[in-house]
Amino acid sequence: MPAKRPAPSPEPFDLRPAWRRDDPRIEADAIAFWRRLNILPKGVSPESRAKELAAAAYRGDRLVAVATAELKRVEFLRARLAMVRAAVDPEFRRSHAALALAVYTREVIERWSAEHPGERVGGLGAIIESPDLVVRQKEPYWPQTRFGLVGHTPEGRQIRVSWFEHFRLD
Repeated sequence: MPAKRPAPSPEPFDLRPAWRRDDPRIEADAIAFWRRLNILPKGVSPESRAKELAAAAYRGDRLVAVATAELKRVEFLRARLAMVRAAVDPEFRRSHAALALAVYTREVIERWSAEHPGERVGGLGAIIESPDLVVRQKEPYWPQTRFGLVGHTPEGRQIRVSWFEHFRLD
């Protein structure tokens, strides 16, 4: 019988903005996080990914989840989006760290987008990597994060978008 994980503490996470801030502490913590978990794709250095940091979730002094974003034009939507990636420490996978980080990341990048209208960033986009989606994750709209299903990759992964309130298509 597998060992049971202890129930996560109900303590809130310390959510920290990182989008376009070049914060050396968060960058160093994220680099150590990715190296420890060995989760970056082959050929992607932790140092280069750290330059894409959007937000970080801490419990005490420990980085437990991190979000990055890369601005990309998504042709089939005719919009420029902040394509987000997130990773959660396996010990915190059922602690709601991912949800807290997703909501916070949206707030951080949406605020930045509104302050920089020339960037024309319309929202967040994400490719959902988890092959084991539970029933709720298969729903077309996720109200907490405002992500809606807009398509699938050739491999069958979900493509989701969360549009910013201030954004208008030309």
